[in-house]
Amino acid sequence: MSLRKVPGALALGLLASLGAHTALYGGDHAIGGGYHALLVQVAVGGVLSLLVGLAALAWSASRLTGDGTILATRLNERLPGLAALGTAAAFWFGVAEAIEPHHAGAAPLAILLALAAVAWIVRQIAVFAVTLLARVVFAIARLAFSTRTPSWAPRQRRAAPRRPLFGTRRRFARPPPILSPNCA
Repeated sequence: MSLRKVPGALALGLLASLGAHTALYGGDHAIGGGYHALLVQVAVGGVLSLLVGLAALAWSASRLTGDGTILATRLNERLPGLAALGTAAAFWFGVAEAIEPHHAGAAPLAILLALAAVAWIVRQIAVFAVTLLARVVFAIARLAFSTRTPSWAPRQRRAAPRRPLFGTRRRFARPPPILSPNCA
């Protein structure tokens, strides 16, 4: 896994661990005990940050791609794989269970199956959301906006005056008249 996929794995992994905890325990207790609200806020903030970052990438790359599906494929490459997402979900699930007060735990196999299933669902939703985001950004970038109507009209260009040939100008036949009586 490349380093650029780690933030996405952590954000989506926390979301998957919240879903797996809800699938396992229902409403018996909140994940993370007193830190439940903080975990939910971090998950929502992380997922929204991931979407905003991917939207910025989509907007900057939309002028360089010929089709929205190409853009969607390039953005989907930025999402973490299922193994990385499952590992991040297990990490967050372990952290949340460690800070909770002691309660009756679920079977380890049930926890692994719930984490894997919810991680797969979160990954499919993320791929769908990023594909939809890429297509929307591409459609907006390709809209034919009306051009701005200028409030002025350009001046008509006139042809430059032609220069007369040498010797064709009219010359004086006599000197100019004297205007002052003292000059002669």
